[in-house]
Amino acid sequence: MKRIFFTLSLLMLLIATATAQYFPVDTARLNGAYRTLVSGNRTVETEMEFLRAFPSTWLEFYMTYGYVDDENYDPSMAQQCSEHISTLFSLSSVNDTLFCKKIVNLAVGMKEVGECTSLFQDYLVAYILNNDQLMLEYISKLKKGYRMEFWQFCWSSVTECCRADDFKKLYNRNKKRFPEEMKISRIAFHYFYEGINYPTLFPAKKEAYSRKYDGGSYEYLYNDYLKGNEY
Repeated sequence: MKRIFFTLSLLMLLIATATAQYFPVDTARLNGAYRTLVSGNRTVETEMEFLRAFPSTWLEFYMTYGYVDDENYDPSMAQQCSEHISTLFSLSSVNDTLFCKKIVNLAVGMKEVGECTSLFQDYLVAYILNNDQLMLEYISKLKKGYRMEFWQFCWSSVTECCRADDFKKLYNRNKKRFPEEMKISRIAFHYFYEGINYPTLFPAKKEAYSRKYDGGSYEYLYNDYLKGNEY
């Protein structure tokens, strides 16, 4: 009897695990910190709590706010993404260096895929333009690969935007003070501004595969990047 009970319990656990959503951050903590700030309770402590609870890497961000077109998927976090981002950039009492580190590390490797990433990019670039000395000093201390990934996200554009004007402002203001950083930024702008078309990271429907799958390879993953490619 004990063996049967153990087997049933294990089966139920496996089913629950297979169907559950996994969030790499504590969403209860994050939402609680958000509600505290929205209620008007803004102190150094409450703002720092939200900053700490907010995702710290691109993977954490995507797994927290990414939307999956599935009837069993809970979209509540995806629906709060824009409000959480605007709240993040409204923090006024936290340490500037800590905030700078948070948003830079979050942006390294980030892709403009529509999961609120374009909104984050808008806020990020605006923050850089208003705090260029602080941001560039921190970014310039990172390994050059991370610095390139950061600028790739800043200047990437899959829709019409004003990134060209933003780049010119930042570059002209800092090409003498931070020549090496502006060189990396310029290279990233050259290749990523109007130079990308990110495919869907998780195609929602099987047809997305069958239209491109040739029966023998996964070449479609590369074809998605070709000029003029149509789904």
